Amino acid sequence: MTNMEFATRLVSSTLFGTLIGIERQWHHKNAGIKTNTLVAVGSTVFGLISELGFGSTTNPAQVASGVVSGIGFIGAGVIMRRGSSVQGINSAATLWATASMGLAIGGGYYRLGWMILLVVLGIQFFVRWLASWIDAHSGFIIPNVSYKVIVALAPAAGENIRSAWSAFASQPGVSTFHYHEFQTLPSDLQIEAEVGLSEGQVKQLTGLIQRFSQTKGVVRAEWSEFKSVDSD
Repeated sequence: MTNMEFATRLVSSTLFGTLIGIERQWHHKNAGIKTNTLVAVGSTVFGLISELGFGSTTNPAQVASGVVSGIGFIGAGVIMRRGSSVQGINSAATLWATASMGLAIGGGYYRLGWMILLVVLGIQFFVRWLASWIDAHSGFIIPNVSYKVIVALAPAAGENIRSAWSAFASQPGVSTFHYHEFQTLPSDLQIEAEVGLSEGQVKQLTGLIQRFSQTKGVVRAEWSEFKSVDSD
């Protein structure tokens, strides 16, 4: 194998890994450009080494299985649990696919490498859109995002506000994490709630808060959004 062939395979894996990493970096994932590029290059190098061999005892299949095992350790490092959700599985799967692409290039299978690259990018863009569309239409509650609602009101308006909130909170796509009522002044009442919402219910919440603001006896009605780190 010539030095030119070495360089071609390494440059190809660097380019392909970078293209996959750009998508990951664009979506603010922990395993971004550098990680995916290094995984692709490293897998290519191990593929080259398995082809060159360490004497007559080298088994390319053993080298490939070693790469798969090693990627398992890296993938485990980007998977983490946050509360009741597990994040980072998609990033780990992307690294796994990137490693397979690197091994294909390292073995000299350029066409297979191109095919893997196109499939991975197609999954990350088209299937991401499809998954988002399904989530938006199935009442899936947006992960890692919570919405805090604060309503300050006169006690006389309490029954109407509680009734409207109860009707909203009982709908599909609404998960109540916290609800609390307390008295702020001798004549004032404050309601605070924290919820998880589907995409469609976020729009409903905006309309609900507008109705609260226009209700007689309501002094203040507002909502705010809080996001946790997404490492998927």
